[in-house]
Amino acid sequence: MTQALATDVKIKNTHDKKLKKDYHITVPYPVIDGKINDYINKIRGTFSLKGFRKGQVPHELIKEKYGKSIMADEADKIISDTMRKLVDENKFKLALSPKIEVKVFETGKDIEFTAVLEIYPHVPEIELNKIKVTKREAEISADDVDEALKKMLKFYRKWNKQDAGYKANMGDAVNIDYVGKIDKQEFEGGAAKGYQLELGSNSFIDDFEKQLVGKKAGDETRIKVKFPKEYHKEEYAGKQAEFEVKLNEVLTGEMPEVSDEFVKKTFGMDNKEKLVEAVKKQLTDSYDNMSRTLFKKEFFDFLNKKYDFELPLGLVDEQLNQLWTEAEESKYKEEKEKKKAKEKKQELAERMIRCGMLLSELAQKNKIEITNDDVNKEFSKIVSRFPGQEKAVIEYYQKNQSAIQQLRGSILEEKAVDFILSQQSLEKKKISLKDFDKVWAKSNEE
Repeated sequence: MTQALATDVKIKNTHDKKLKKDYHITVPYPVIDGKINDYINKIRGTFSLKGFRKGQVPHELIKEKYGKSIMADEADKIISDTMRKLVDENKFKLALSPKIEVKVFETGKDIEFTAVLEIYPHVPEIELNKIKVTKREAEISADDVDEALKKMLKFYRKWNKQDAGYKANMGDAVNIDYVGKIDKQEFEGGAAKGYQLELGSNSFIDDFEKQLVGKKAGDETRIKVKFPKEYHKEEYAGKQAEFEVKLNEVLTGEMPEVSDEFVKKTFGMDNKEKLVEAVKKQLTDSYDNMSRTLFKKEFFDFLNKKYDFELPLGLVDEQLNQLWTEAEESKYKEEKEKKKAKEKKQELAERMIRCGMLLSELAQKNKIEITNDDVNKEFSKIVSRFPGQEKAVIEYYQKNQSAIQQLRGSILEEKAVDFILSQQSLEKKKISLKDFDKVWAKSNEE
């Protein structure tokens, strides 16, 4: 299909799909030449050039010296005007800015360029009364608060050295000297002297701590372990290691007596009751956040599965490029493993875009808007996370419009989720802390 604009610019549709349109566009040279002449006539009266009086520089001389740069400026204007008219006349809703590539740009010749347009899809409306996701909320009991208080107070234990014959148990601490070796060679960071390790804290890899249970002060032992495949130091990942360990001391922990004096000195609170209230609030706030996070994941999974509409490939590629960085690619040595990981990232990119579009449509339909106050509050939160670097953070956002758009997108997402959670038809279910932890752990594994 070929169409022409009033300026005699010719537009040929070379690829016509629902969400992707490719065009080959030709601007006849006489059109460009006329624009160049018009521009020169406009500026000639005030134009200066050495050897000529102001306003007396010959038209052809200006054209000879500056025609190429004027041509570039006028061509940019024509391209922009052509794109605007093309979009307006066809009532396109663009998902991305058009990708323009100039093919021919020479004096005396028609200018030719291609344009690729990614079209925003039709986004279905979320049926609020058909959302099949239950928001699970943790029901916090007095026992849960008591357990949380005990865990917190463990950080304030007094460690008492035991007699030489005392055998270490899980929950005790050991003071050890150790030297680790891989393939009989000592490795960086694998040795220490006088290190206090709480058994059962899972501070060390594999079952290192478990192998020290039953040992006494003065014992020397060899511990064999295996580094996890996902270990942060790639050179150690999945490797077998052997540690020579000497136990210097075995210590048992003594919990503090939670008196009003202890509470005031340690936490700055009036009494134990105030501390219990603070622990309960902290626990409640933490599980409320976890509940919301869990709901969002399951809700987005539901949206992604139920509303399976076509997405603009360019938008997906753009999101994938943000997720699949050089650092991400460097994690994988095997091409097959890398390909599988990238496919997972592609699925995530599609999920993010699809859910973002659905929530944007929901916000538009239900007049959910982002105010300046919303942006300022969220921006203040971000800046507060970087103490001492506030100026750099502010400058980054001032210079990066895409960062501002991402900020607005995250705000819109949260407000849309708030709207969903306010629906009377949404099922909510209270479950025990223990059951919630199981659901949370399973969700993280997935």
